[in-house]
Amino acid sequence: MASSENHVSVKMYWIICIVLCAITFLEWVIFQFESIRVNAMIMVPALLLMSVVKFILVCGWYMHLKYDHPVLKYYYMAAFFLATAVMMALAVLMG
Repeated sequence: MASSENHVSVKMYWIICIVLCAITFLEWVIFQFESIRVNAMIMVPALLLMSVVKFILVCGWYMHLKYDHPVLKYYYMAAFFLATAVMMALAVLMG
């Protein structure tokens, strides 16, 4: 088990919280403006990139994977990329 000196401060948790809120706000903005929403070439990569960043922040910091065994990071990354591939395949298949 990791010692408490390795864990981040409360200030860092607030910074990460603010970043997550900002990303969520940007996702909301993308859906509010029809010009962005209509152009899937901009919307889909932007949303995927934002979801990757949010995934890294939540799993890496809030779930403390930064301090756990490295193999756990690979399990989470594999699951995330598999889920992303399935969603993209379904989007292509459903038209």
